[in-house]
Amino acid sequence: RFAHYDYWSDRVRQSLLADAPADLLVFGMGELPLFMIADRLSSGEDIHEITTIPGTVIKKGIHSPPDDSFHDPVIVPSFSDVSSDKRAYARAFGMIHAEQDPYRGRRVIQAHPKVQIIQNPPSRPLSTDELDWLSELPFSRSAHPHYREPIPALEPVRFSIVSHRGCFGNCSFCAISHHQGCIIQSRSVSSIAREVRRLTTHPEFRGIVQDVGGPTANMYGMFCNHWESRGTCPDRVCRPDCPNLATSHEPQVTLLETLRQIQGVKRVFVSSGIRYDLIGTDEAGYLGALCTWHVSGHLKVAPEHISPHVTKLMGKPGREDFDSFRQRFEEQQQGKKKKQYLVPYFMSGHPGCTIADMIELAEYIRDNHLYTEQVQDFTPTPMTVSTCMYYTGLDPCTLEPVHVPKDREKRIQRALLQYRDKANHELVREGLSVAGRADLMGDGPDRLIPGLPGHHRKRNKRRKMA
Repeated sequence: RFAHYDYWSDRVRQSLLADAPADLLVFGMGELPLFMIADRLSSGEDIHEITTIPGTVIKKGIHSPPDDSFHDPVIVPSFSDVSSDKRAYARAFGMIHAEQDPYRGRRVIQAHPKVQIIQNPPSRPLSTDELDWLSELPFSRSAHPHYREPIPALEPVRFSIVSHRGCFGNCSFCAISHHQGCIIQSRSVSSIAREVRRLTTHPEFRGIVQDVGGPTANMYGMFCNHWESRGTCPDRVCRPDCPNLATSHEPQVTLLETLRQIQGVKRVFVSSGIRYDLIGTDEAGYLGALCTWHVSGHLKVAPEHISPHVTKLMGKPGREDFDSFRQRFEEQQQGKKKKQYLVPYFMSGHPGCTIADMIELAEYIRDNHLYTEQVQDFTPTPMTVSTCMYYTGLDPCTLEPVHVPKDREKRIQRALLQYRDKANHELVREGLSVAGRADLMGDGPDRLIPGLPGHHRKRNKRRKMA
């Protein structure tokens, strides 16, 4: 929507609307703005007069006179400023980020060389009835006829159910807060049950509902007492211990139990990731139900890191939350004939993360037997806090400097995440040497990688001489 850092070209680019020969840009999920635009166009209104619909971005000439409909807009640093001054970029991002709430967000204006880019406040969240209606439209669950070859990515989601929208997790490397928003919008149990019943009539359905979830599976049915009246809090992010945030898992437990009872359904899985710090005291027995009925063999979770200052910059729960969840998950495995396993997602190369931090994470993975081939190396994408930090070297929330791993250091961090892979040993060895951790090279269970070739023989020779 605005001037943004583009990783592939390694430069700041203009808003898409400034570059494209379009008059109007729709952002977010888009249903409500599209209805309004279509209605006004069909009544004969000119598209250039459609300037105030929530969830849209317009452009005006750089010298256009002020518009009275834009009351109290937020003027952010211009494209020229943010493309030449990283501090101005970070400041502009922080101002834009603060206006992405549908209830308290204001119009945001950014000047570009030839046009002004004007974002209206985000569109309001859909009601349960609206989301039910939309979700129950007669989608074919097939690829578009234009495609001639099979699409492998379609099969894992073909018989999946979207139960809700939105996520209040506020992970720094995720742009969902700018698209779906932080306010949870849940479908009704009856609507989801109807969709599953229709699945059972599909000729290729084999009785397996592959996933029931959303951006974060276990946020279904959660709400804040203030969302509908004043939106999300401007000065804080949602936390499980907030007294206004209803984090009971009873709605999802009820939903999953209802779906299990539908004739023609053999299994109902929850394959979307869960936010483990929300489970809390778990009065509804969510974790037990999840492990008993809705996890095949692996439960996906995303701690991403365990170093406190790194998880803080990521917007993720800390190590203590993950350790507590792991213990409770293991307790659920007692007495089971077929053991289940956690699949943790860890990330390397995130802004703020150093080689020493990655070594700490590698040792944690080693000590807790959490090694996995599925890892993530941070890649900057537009409209995230993390990308702003990557480009500017500043935290846009505080404007404090942030260490940014790049080039070879970034490759070393990725290698440390997969230290068992022999192809990574040279980079791991370099990282351990730089950090002064040669003690992690050599033989023994507490080492990450073997020592240099010939090192073991020389050490044995010295012992014999002694």
